[in-house]
Amino acid sequence: MPPGREFEAYHFVDTQTQPVFYHSHPHYEIYFFLQGHSRIIVEGLDLKPVRGDALIYPPGIMHRNIHLDSEIPYERFYLFARREFLQSISSAEYDLPGTLEKMTRNDRYFYHVGQEDLQELIRLTDETIAASELSGPADRLINRSRFTILLIRALTMMSGQEVMPQSDYNKGMSSLIRYVNRHITTPLTLDDLAETFHVSKYYLLREFKNYTGISVHQYLIIRRIQVSQEMIRQGIKPKEACFQCGFSDYSSYYRAFRGRVGMSPEQFRQAVFRP
Repeated sequence: MPPGREFEAYHFVDTQTQPVFYHSHPHYEIYFFLQGHSRIIVEGLDLKPVRGDALIYPPGIMHRNIHLDSEIPYERFYLFARREFLQSISSAEYDLPGTLEKMTRNDRYFYHVGQEDLQELIRLTDETIAASELSGPADRLINRSRFTILLIRALTMMSGQEVMPQSDYNKGMSSLIRYVNRHITTPLTLDDLAETFHVSKYYLLREFKNYTGISVHQYLIIRRIQVSQEMIRQGIKPKEACFQCGFSDYSSYYRAFRGRVGMSPEQFRQAVFRP
């Protein structure tokens, strides 16, 4: 999502898609699958989506959407929203961040929307996208309200419509990722992981890269930076967060944080607590 934007809506149809590696966002994403031959991986959970399947990706949640057949059009739409925007449109009776947190608790990222509801969401999304081209202050305010309605309608339609993910693709990698996530703040070496899962480290390296599109080392760095960001948001000082999230020295943490976030840990802390 472009810097400075509170929210975004997208609707794409294509065939020759670029490879998408395991990644996360600093904002919320709600993704709706419309057509194609695809595979979706979320935190080591697999789903082969059908039309109307929807996924909620909270900030920091690692996911990968893979289009498997370039001869079949791949159509999807998704909504992006920053935490601050969600808080600003919430009320005492309807807390949007709290609603999203509840819906995704215990790895519940997968939902489904019925076809009539889906058509309404497509219409609202396309209207929001078209109106985003208007630049007047009144136009922007109206579209903010339009996106708010779209978002709340989507969450209302999804509520109670959970979908069970399948794990038929690679149960070993799914288990490995979930294990790493549970132990991300502790020392983890490739040898330790290989021994725990009874495979050679060369097999582990190859299969992990095939599954996620990134290396084990890259994954550890990304997840630890994400953990440290949450710690800083909770008031922990950057130098303390560095060691608590699993890094062994501050200089490595500083370089990784700046490369991943685009600012230093201290600058991030100042941005979080800026009045």
